[in-house]
Amino acid sequence: MALVDQKILELDQALSGLNLNAQNLGKRVEELAQKTSAIDTNYSKLNTTLDELSTQVATKDSSIKATVSETQKNISDLIQKLREIEQAKTELQNQIIALQTQRSRITDSEIGRQSEAMKEEDRKTIEEGREMIKETRGERNSEEEKKEEETATGQGKEALQKLLDEALTLYRDGNYKDAIGKWEEALVIDPANLEAKFNIEIAKEKIKPPPEK
Repeated sequence: MALVDQKILELDQALSGLNLNAQNLGKRVEELAQKTSAIDTNYSKLNTTLDELSTQVATKDSSIKATVSETQKNISDLIQKLREIEQAKTELQNQIIALQTQRSRITDSEIGRQSEAMKEEDRKTIEEGREMIKETRGERNSEEEKKEEETATGQGKEALQKLLDEALTLYRDGNYKDAIGKWEEALVIDPANLEAKFNIEIAKEKIKPPPEK
């Protein structure tokens, strides 16, 4: 009987231990269930976050593509404008060259006309001078005229006339200093030659520097 009681006592103790273990297991199960629930919650949050990130990435990607497309269009527009500017620049350069050529032609033509006008004016001035000389010679007394003719004849009328003609040619070409030299040579032959003296004064006026402003 004592042995049976002892066995019952041992079984009660074992049962109590099993109950305690069951309680502990129940607590562990509850803890695991709570952890599982927390994991599920976190997983759900992660999924939501991933969805949001995916949406943002898709939006950003679309925005980036739109920006890239717009930038490429702007670059194409700029390239086209640069080409138009280069074309306009080339056209302007051609117009400038044409205007410069036209101006050069006009200037050369104008210079030629002015040069011809000056030569004609100088010719008239010299002719007028010759007429004045003739008139002056006509007013001089016969003795002085005879003396001048004798001097010119003695030195050589041909050489004198050659110098006068050469001087006049140089003067018409604008070589005023050389023309003065020829007229001075003529005066060596005929110191009283009024034509040479008169023309020297005209040529000196041509080479005189303009007055300072």
